[in-house]
Amino acid sequence: MSSPRAKVGGPRLCRGLVGLCALFACGYAPVRGRPAAGLRVAPVRNETAQAEAGGIFAAELRRELAGRGMLEPDSSAAPELRADLRALRSVPSGVSAEGGAASFRLDAELRLEAADYADTLAGGEDYLAGVDVLGTEANRRAALRRLMRTLAAEAVERYEVAQRFK
Repeated sequence: MSSPRAKVGGPRLCRGLVGLCALFACGYAPVRGRPAAGLRVAPVRNETAQAEAGGIFAAELRRELAGRGMLEPDSSAAPELRADLRALRSVPSGVSAEGGAASFRLDAELRLEAADYADTLAGGEDYLAGVDVLGTEANRRAALRRLMRTLAAEAVERYEVAQRFK
């Protein structure tokens, strides 16, 4: 004869525990704070000699916000994200056997502001020298696009985190 305690749990409790464990193991977790509000993107103020850099960053910022469902139309009352591209430097980072530069480092500094949020970002990207000047310039432009994409993703991520901790 089985004890009354053994029947209390039974298969129903076992299935419930398995279901509960599966729920927590799926990767979902409660999010604290409120979700980040949508943003409008102002034209990027470019303080560098690279005329296209501000436009590239603004486009990457819009792409990142749109991908997260946070891009608001310019006519909305949503907060405006303002960015200043403060510095863009390209310096040799490696030397080839012929004595010239074999690789370069492209570094950027940005300042972001939106309502009561402000942040400064910095990042860098490496690129190789091409077989000629045109090849090197093509590599530099590709590195600039990669760098602006990375900084835009980091900027939006930092904004979302800051909004959660409000």
